[in-house]
Amino acid sequence: MKRFVFDTGPFLLLSTQEKGSNTARLAVLKHEKGEIEIYIHPNNLSEAYMVINRIRKESTELLIRDVKPEDVIRAAYATLKVINDERTVIELGKLKSKYRGTPWGDLSASALSIRLSSEEEVSIIILDNEKHFERIREVKQYAYLNFNYNPASPFNKCINNGR
Repeated sequence: MKRFVFDTGPFLLLSTQEKGSNTARLAVLKHEKGEIEIYIHPNNLSEAYMVINRIRKESTELLIRDVKPEDVIRAAYATLKVINDERTVIELGKLKSKYRGTPWGDLSASALSIRLSSEEEVSIIILDNEKHFERIREVKQYAYLNFNYNPASPFNKCINNGR
């Protein structure tokens, strides 16, 4: 079965109508049907909590409906495979030591991908505007959501604020 790791951006798209959101939702539907497996690291969920909170304050029109960040996190735990184990933490520590200045969310998704790739490469699903992943050489495969990045969009301002 094909396995993927969601970075924070694609996970956030699940709560919006932005470009790429239908693709992200389709991936989750396939996960729920058992056609693929989607994993996410708790650090990415923490990052998503912060961004959803910011969106609720600054650009509520981006959300499908007004949703509390904690409800989104609970839904992720109920639906996706959330993993943070000893092997993942060791990989995350190695990456953080090597790639200083890289956001924790990007490193967390990468560490989870590396940990899951012991038998077969596991792709990280990222937005097409992610610049930090280029540096992380240990991850071999990425699946890009066709997002048509626009740095001026309210969604991207909320995601990138504070990075």
